[in-house]
Amino acid sequence: MQRLQSRLNKPEKRIDLKGFSNTILFIAVFIGIWQIAYLSGIWPKVSLPSPIMVVEAFYDLILDNTLLVSIGITLYRLLIGFAVSIVIGIGVGLAMVKFTGFGKTMSSFAIGLQSFPSVAWVPFAILLIGLNDIGILFVVIMSSVFSVMISAYSGIRNIPPIYLKAARNMGAKGFALFRHLMIPAATPALIVGIKQAWSFAWHALVGAEILMAASIGIGHILLVGREFQLMDQIIASMITIFALGMIFDKVIFAKLDDKVREKWGLRHEQIS
Repeated sequence: MQRLQSRLNKPEKRIDLKGFSNTILFIAVFIGIWQIAYLSGIWPKVSLPSPIMVVEAFYDLILDNTLLVSIGITLYRLLIGFAVSIVIGIGVGLAMVKFTGFGKTMSSFAIGLQSFPSVAWVPFAILLIGLNDIGILFVVIMSSVFSVMISAYSGIRNIPPIYLKAARNMGAKGFALFRHLMIPAATPALIVGIKQAWSFAWHALVGAEILMAASIGIGHILLVGREFQLMDQIIASMITIFALGMIFDKVIFAKLDDKVREKWGLRHEQIS
């Protein structure tokens, strides 16, 4: 009986068929407009290939294993740089909360450094580290770490004081207060910062792979396409980046955000 009751109380998961159909419709309309623009002859074929030509470029890149290996290497670099950014960003953010003077000073520096374009770190990385994977990782980390740092710092500082007073009145202090109140309360803001940092890391990584002439990676495919005027290959790479971004957002970040909001009672019921 209790098991049945728990199943009845559990929210039903529904497949968003409307959203899926709208996505398919948007893609179909976009491809149709693209094909019409190609047939109109406004731009030469070198500048605007047809959708079929891009599909053929995908096939060639997959056939010689270039695309799959490039995706693997790019994601490997991205995950390492992103993981390091999270560790450093959260660690420094917590230190900023602990030491008030350091937090006020560092928050101003972090906001200023976050406004740097990711490509601005490339010459610095080349001269300091060299044309290698460590230099690429340096650009990724410097482009994304400050977003995590600021979100961790702001998320903890913006916890309502009444929550802290109530927890202390109930005997919570030290690590218990930090573990059971401060971290959960700051998690929604931290997730927003992490999602933003992921976007910054993507931008920085692809740009670094192009400008630092990486021997393999999605940026290398874009670089080769630019050098040999292979617009179909360039568009195929852009579609790959777009698809990977959507997959990670839907499969990881959207679900993580929903679980955190559901756990802490932050999910809003949909108004019908």
